[in-house]
Amino acid sequence: MFEKIKSVKTVLKNNINRVENLSLYLLASILSGIIGVFFNPFLAANLSSLDYSIIGYFGSFAPLFTPILNFSLISYYVRKYFKIAPEKRQETLNTIVSTLIIWGAISSVLIVVLFFIYTSLNKVELPFYPFAIMSIAQLVFNNFLLIYQVNCRMQADAKRYFKITMAASLLTVLFSVFLVIIFKYGAVGRMSATLASSIIIAFISIKRIKFKLTINFNILKEAISFGWPVSISYIIQYFLFGIDISLLERLNDVTNMGLYVVAVTIAGYLSILYTGLAQTFEPDLYKAVSQYDYKKIIRIVVLITTILIPFVLVFTLLAKPVIAILTYNRYTEAYQMARVLSLGVISTYLMVAIEGIINAFGYTKTAMMNKVISAILVLILYNHLINNYQFIGAAWGRVMAPFIVFIIGLLSLFFLKPKITRMRYAEKN
Repeated sequence: MFEKIKSVKTVLKNNINRVENLSLYLLASILSGIIGVFFNPFLAANLSSLDYSIIGYFGSFAPLFTPILNFSLISYYVRKYFKIAPEKRQETLNTIVSTLIIWGAISSVLIVVLFFIYTSLNKVELPFYPFAIMSIAQLVFNNFLLIYQVNCRMQADAKRYFKITMAASLLTVLFSVFLVIIFKYGAVGRMSATLASSIIIAFISIKRIKFKLTINFNILKEAISFGWPVSISYIIQYFLFGIDISLLERLNDVTNMGLYVVAVTIAGYLSILYTGLAQTFEPDLYKAVSQYDYKKIIRIVVLITTILIPFVLVFTLLAKPVIAILTYNRYTEAYQMARVLSLGVISTYLMVAIEGIINAFGYTKTAMMNKVISAILVLILYNHLINNYQFIGAAWGRVMAPFIVFIIGLLSLFFLKPKITRMRYAEKN
């Protein structure tokens, strides 16, 4: 009798802890979004259309540069966490962080040089220096926040996750107050604020991880083998979410470019919700995949999608007054594009979910090929929409692009089902 009572208490305690952790993960994302929303009018009052164009243009290359800088080693750590012994996890973490430090320093220099050549050949009118260097440096330092956040989620340490996420948001706002609002440095101030915050948070994250500068080359070899198809897949993602701004830059319409970036930014606040939900359930999703629990995988995806839909619908109805408030009435015209872009929150989550599932099953090369096929279709789509409908066409392209990836991903899972079934039985035996 006492053993049953003790067992029930243990289950209740575990569930309570689980709910508390889920709440903190989600709260971190929501509060970060709220901070961004409330701070946005102050930014809009102090940033011109040119400032927004610069920030948006150089920021749009993040999907292209980030996978090169981290080689998807963080994704490898997530996939292996539940499959390796606890004592092996720290060694894996040491290898990944050490590699991020060394490779980040080398690859960032190469990216700056190649990016300069690209902008020169394409006669990009926006200034290269110092914006390109700041945007690339910020991505390098942000990798250490990402690995620390992942480690917190894997360890179910929601309190530390919450603290570091909030610290990153608040530091960015604090630096922006001084550099953008008080000293009026515009795009330079905003990007410097983001970079300064990333540097500080990176050093805190590295210290908290308690890693040693050592590399196990067997682990690194396996991580690279896993990571290179994932990285290429993410690089191709640039042609889904970044190429639109590069194509729009060629129109030389700074005013509408600024409005487009504003619309992307504000609609992006909704993505914070799906990111929070996806990250919250990420360990559960990977665990469900490792256990071949198909029903649980579907339940997680449907649950998150169901939560997202009402938020998107409300935003589409209130887009005009919301943007008027959030941009200090300076960029209200962006509401039509923001209304369209908000629909992309749902299609983007579906894309992220299907890719995560395919990668978790170990078919990273399949995920890569899905992206290649999708990128070709999306490039054709973007060219058609931008040539005929300019900025509103690009907005619809952002909505349709991830949905194309999702459909192709579903089809590939259907064809992979026999292989997954054989893999399941092989692991049992």
